[in-house]
Amino acid sequence: MNKHQCNIRTLKIILPCVITLCFVAPLHASVYQCEKNGVMEFSQFPCGDDAKLITVKEQNPAVPGNIVTHGNMDTTGVDSYIRTKQIDADIQQHQDKIDTLSEKMNEEIAGLSEQSAAQLNNLSGAKKETAIANQMANVSERYNVLIEREQRDIDRLLKEKQGLQTVINSSEIDEQSTQSKDIDSFIRVQEIKRDIEQRQSKIDTYQAQMDRQIAALETQASEQPNNLADAVFDNSLSRKMTALTSKYATLIDVEQRQIDRLLQELATLQ
Repeated sequence: MNKHQCNIRTLKIILPCVITLCFVAPLHASVYQCEKNGVMEFSQFPCGDDAKLITVKEQNPAVPGNIVTHGNMDTTGVDSYIRTKQIDADIQQHQDKIDTLSEKMNEEIAGLSEQSAAQLNNLSGAKKETAIANQMANVSERYNVLIEREQRDIDRLLKEKQGLQTVINSSEIDEQSTQSKDIDSFIRVQEIKRDIEQRQSKIDTYQAQMDRQIAALETQASEQPNNLADAVFDNSLSRKMTALTSKYATLIDVEQRQIDRLLQELATLQ
């Protein structure tokens, strides 16, 4: 065998190895994080002057076909990572809106309660009291519908996020070592436990407030109606009880559903 044939044979052995190493080497892609009008956004391209670069590494692709399709790098993992971060930001927006709606509902019902307390103890006052009680019930029902819509959006986003986890698990952020991720998980677990405790405390507070207010209304309604004004007044008390029960049921449900979501996240971290 001459020297030229030897070189060709050596090249045939080495070249496939080099190509294989090129494909097996970890692939890196860039994700940019920035904030626009208080909303966190994620993109594969710089999305603002304050864009923060996050490097995502694809782990050990099995075959070249998984990496290159028609000459383009497969960015499925990166796209899933970006979408997951955007989902987290969207969920927080919906949760903030739920908190705002809950506060507005409380304020409107409290204002109506003050108007009700100022009514005269006669037939005209009793009729006005009934009208206010109906308003309270309507306010509670209206905000319940608005809050439930936000809750459904959160559930939809969480379901989408869960579907992306398989893809996300095949990628990792370069800046985080395994030890760093373990620390982050530990910190998140403690945050979740504190959040659950705080929300459970709010549920207990809402329950106590509802029981106390309903008991006060029942005391007022315990007197048998002696005339038309008393009968109308009792009807208004019944409507108030319905409105208060609906309001607190909505507030308690908000906290309970968030606790359920936190418990699901906690199960994945422990």
